Amino acid sequence: MKWILVIVLVAAGIVLLLRRRQRRDSAPPPAPEHRTVDVTDVAEYVEMEATTYRVRTLRDVLPGGMSAAMAPVFVVWSRSSFAPGGSIIIRNLNHGGNPLSGVTVLRTAVLHPEKIVRAEYVKVPLSRHRSLSHGQLRFVFEPGGAEFVDEDASAVGEPDSLDDIVLSWEAWRPPGTPYSIVKGMDPTVYELTMRAYSGVQRFLEDALQRRDWEVSTLALPGGREGAIELLKVALAMGDGAGRYAMSEMLEKTGGAWVTGGPRESDGDAAASWQLVEEKLQDTNSLGDARINLAGRTGYQTIVRSCASMALYQVDVTTARLIEQGHAHDGVSLVKIAGINEIPEWMTELSKANPAGLFLRGPKMIAFVHKYPSAIPGEIPKQLDRAGLLVREGGKPVKREFKINGETPWGPASGLLTR
Repeated sequence: MKWILVIVLVAAGIVLLLRRRQRRDSAPPPAPEHRTVDVTDVAEYVEMEATTYRVRTLRDVLPGGMSAAMAPVFVVWSRSSFAPGGSIIIRNLNHGGNPLSGVTVLRTAVLHPEKIVRAEYVKVPLSRHRSLSHGQLRFVFEPGGAEFVDEDASAVGEPDSLDDIVLSWEAWRPPGTPYSIVKGMDPTVYELTMRAYSGVQRFLEDALQRRDWEVSTLALPGGREGAIELLKVALAMGDGAGRYAMSEMLEKTGGAWVTGGPRESDGDAAASWQLVEEKLQDTNSLGDARINLAGRTGYQTIVRSCASMALYQVDVTTARLIEQGHAHDGVSLVKIAGINEIPEWMTELSKANPAGLFLRGPKMIAFVHKYPSAIPGEIPKQLDRAGLLVREGGKPVKREFKINGETPWGPASGLLTR
């Protein structure tokens, strides 16, 4: 009875929050002036002639108007191996930019999955209502397990280190466009893509928004093999979603991008554009339909959100590990809502007035009662019930990090002392 009451209260809180957010979203701030990135620059980056891409966070856009700074993570399949002992090269790893100066730096990195120390689920509460939170996956590596490609040869001193990466699903949108919980109920409003960060970059950007981290260590079947499998599943899934979303954008814009960049169009521009299109077809879903998100790349606040997609990656990985014979006592799949079909009543919430929100309240209550993991703040509890979190002393291990206290790299007071 107590559990049912909690669900009712949480669901009612969500409905109230939707109404309040809908009011806030009625007057969005003016959009900044945007500039489409140059197709030749993108082609050089795609071809690995350039390994770093610097963009202006609030200015630069890709064709179709999507934020260049939010570019999804891509796997360089021609130079990567998912076989045991292989390495994986990824593009668009956000590291080294300054959020306050409006610069985002997208880097190229090589990952050695065999050197993963652990995989974590990171809950990032977004407000005092801790049930409303962002969710992301973090992978911590041994020294040398993750490295940037082509460091500046002219630099002296210590090389830039990469100890961990964060993979985060996002609602891809134009620069300066705030995310709306209400509008996100309609899966046609935002694109669903996965971004990659170094841990320190993501923590800094979360800290600047006064968002703390609540970190739970995953205990997947197979031990380290489970963490390695999760990394591979997450990258393959995010890569496929990003390429599909990009291909859709290019198809809609056609050849406009060739003449839409800041440079004068020349004979090579069309060839560069065709090269980018061809490269977007280079993907790999590991032969698993659960990993292929083609046609399912619309972000949706409840079913295909940042937290629910991170959980979906853990769930698919767990299922694959069980199928591979890595099951252990007490492990099970988390009961999650299917990401393929979004109920019509849920989509209708994006345009409902306050009365409409409350009329659909009972359906929301029934939905979260059936799928408690639909509430982002409940995901760590559901992972623990499925036997997928590390426990000590009979309780799941949870570490809390904040910029004015302990961080994943030590006390902030020591890190910031000069």
